[in-house]
Amino acid sequence: MARKPRVEFDGALYHVIVRGNHRRDIFRDTTDRVTYLERIEHYRERYHCMVYAYVLMSNHVHLLIETGDVGLSKIMQGIQFSYTQRYNRRHRMVGHLFQGRYKAILCDRDAYLLELVRYIHLNPARMKHPQDPWQYRWSSHRSYVGADSPVKIQTSAVLKQFASNMSAARRGYLSFMKEGLGRGHVDRFYETVEQRFLGDERFVDQVERKKKQKEPAKIKVKLPHLVVGVAAVYGIETGRLLGTERKRSWMGPRSLLVYAAREWCGIKAKALAEHLNRDASMISRLHASYAEKRDKNSESKLQRWLSINAKTHV
Repeated sequence: MARKPRVEFDGALYHVIVRGNHRRDIFRDTTDRVTYLERIEHYRERYHCMVYAYVLMSNHVHLLIETGDVGLSKIMQGIQFSYTQRYNRRHRMVGHLFQGRYKAILCDRDAYLLELVRYIHLNPARMKHPQDPWQYRWSSHRSYVGADSPVKIQTSAVLKQFASNMSAARRGYLSFMKEGLGRGHVDRFYETVEQRFLGDERFVDQVERKKKQKEPAKIKVKLPHLVVGVAAVYGIETGRLLGTERKRSWMGPRSLLVYAAREWCGIKAKALAEHLNRDASMISRLHASYAEKRDKNSESKLQRWLSINAKTHV
């Protein structure tokens, strides 16, 4: 069954779980861990997202991230790809470091922010590391008690729920953390709706409404006109866009063409494959690949081009 595209919108809170390929270690030493945290901070600053919590274990990572106007897919692609490059180069490795697609659970911020921060910070204790999370170097727990961190952590949203005074807030936070020691794995953080949402029906309904608000209405446009529009956006000839030449540079425009034809115009995969003289399975792969890391800038340009050059709309 095809995977559903990631639900993304401004202000979405995700519990992200990244695992090593075949559950193998993704960090060998301190340098690797520092490098991964530097990658998180680089893309946090670049894409203006907020990090509430993280923990690095030997073969997996937990992150709690709230996105801004850049979707989670692009943020995680940057972190994972850039870290893999550095890891493979440093250790003279090749191939995949991470296990397929990371897991990202869209969470109800009001209901779960506090508990998720605690759950993530207590991960080392569940894995038989020091019972006091303060002793574990590779989590954001230290930021909540005033220590420096290589990643800027958004602590205020959590601490202010304990007290307005910082000292009292930190004491309240530490007490809250100690209450969670010994609780073990929390199944309900993984028992999600459609394997994507952590929240009640009201929360899921709100998410679906936001998703629909962001989805463009179906565009009544002939496919040849859409082809011309994509070519114009990328400044290429339509013949090359539809050609069989295999270059990495053609992946972007061809993927956008397939995505726009399927999602905006409602063209079936089989009909699209026949028109583009492509295999239907290739059309599905291009569509799924683009849906994971959409180019919103090019989409906006294409929509503007179609609205201006609407003479062939049907």
